[in-house]
Amino acid sequence: SLTPRSLPRPTALGQPGVYAPKAPRQARVALLMGCVQSVLDPGINAATIRLLNRLGVEVVVSGDERCCGSLTHHMGKESDALARARRSVDQWTAAGVDAVVITASGCGTTIKDYGHMLRLDPAYAERAAAVSAKAKDVTEFLASLDLPDGQTSLRLAYHSACSMQHGQKIRTE
Repeated sequence: SLTPRSLPRPTALGQPGVYAPKAPRQARVALLMGCVQSVLDPGINAATIRLLNRLGVEVVVSGDERCCGSLTHHMGKESDALARARRSVDQWTAAGVDAVVITASGCGTTIKDYGHMLRLDPAYAERAAAVSAKAKDVTEFLASLDLPDGQTSLRLAYHSACSMQHGQKIRTE
């Protein structure tokens, strides 16, 4: 009874490719589309691409993306989680990005842990640590940019997930 009767339609924004910035380029990032989020609410990723492009960020969406391994990692299926982590490390290393931007905090917590997860794998330890260092929650990444001053009376509410506060230690951004 809790399952939605239908899913949102996919958006064109978020399909594999490179999305050019609309302002002078500040960075090139990969955007984690997510195995679940891209289906349940593709509008989140589309809005993230639009915002980043407006701020001068080139966004890369990989066509080979699959689950980051967070779900199987939390279920204790380490072999599967590590295989998924390796695949993600390969695609983001090949993309040549400044950061990996993540809009799902549970995924962010796991991706930031790739360096630890793959520390004993001689073929992946160094690259996994580099990907972990580049992994940024979207709020964390936005806080690192030179943002325009916001002059508005708009009010908003924001809920910071437990995995963001405790897993990633992001509390003030």
